[in-house]
Amino acid sequence: MNARTCIAVDSSCDLPAQFIREHNIEVLPIYIRHAGGRQLDYRNPKSTLQFYLSHSREKYGLAQSEPLSVQDMTEILRQRLLPKYDLVQVVTINSRKSEVFKRVSEAALVNEPRFREISQQQPERPPFRIRLHDSMSMFTGHALLVYELVKRVRIEKAPLNRSIREIDQMRDQVYGYIVPNDLSYMRVRRHMRKSDHKISWLSFQIANILNLRPIVQLHKGETEKMTTGKGFWGSLETLFAHVRRQAKQGLTSDVITMSYGGPLEEIKNHTILVEFRKDCERKGLKTMLSMMSMTGTVNVGPGAFALAFATDKELV
Repeated sequence: MNARTCIAVDSSCDLPAQFIREHNIEVLPIYIRHAGGRQLDYRNPKSTLQFYLSHSREKYGLAQSEPLSVQDMTEILRQRLLPKYDLVQVVTINSRKSEVFKRVSEAALVNEPRFREISQQQPERPPFRIRLHDSMSMFTGHALLVYELVKRVRIEKAPLNRSIREIDQMRDQVYGYIVPNDLSYMRVRRHMRKSDHKISWLSFQIANILNLRPIVQLHKGETEKMTTGKGFWGSLETLFAHVRRQAKQGLTSDVITMSYGGPLEEIKNHTILVEFRKDCERKGLKTMLSMMSMTGTVNVGPGAFALAFATDKELV
């Protein structure tokens, strides 16, 4: 992949900032509307950390994420991407849960002919193109697919078109998981648009009394509760045991992607997480841990944990 081609993601893609920077990944922002107004989620590490440090239920309890308008997306394409690139390969969050894919697609449809004319005014420059790929996943599942695409085109130097076909085949193998930490946050949001985790008053009371946390699975664009665990860390132990069983059977990606809805210092040195990462390393698996995007956190709550792996085997 040459320097005039780039991979772009929306800001819900939970990749570490260093990985994004090292591989020149462009980030398309998402709006966060909250009690204090509106801000852009660019996955900027400083802004994301400040978001967590200043997070309050009063400000963000009813916050909503929304994709940029076609006009806003047009300005980003024109000002940031058109001058630097001839081909932009955009990998988006699951189109069933967000309209990011739709908005980028509309902006590309409206502007690509005009952008081609602009680019062709420069001698020997090829026509400007935008190509979209729906990850059919979210957060860490989205990140895993982008990691695999980057590995192919940046490290293995494979052709982009072949790599996209392989990623398209892999997306049905991606299993993402979310462990919420604040059930009351999710219950308050149960009637809000696109909520996937509707918690009734009765189930909330039972879970609260028993200190249970659901482990939610995301696969092929759909979400469902896999099981429950005792408390947040008990749920992570249950999830990690599930991943260990799958790794023993065989995974189709060499990475486990993870994210946390808060400063990483709160979680990265906890014994349960440290031991899990060591186990992965012994099995030849990489682990990537990042802060969850602001977009992810306003939808699933602060302190949530997300994880994804890929396998072509049946789940055990």
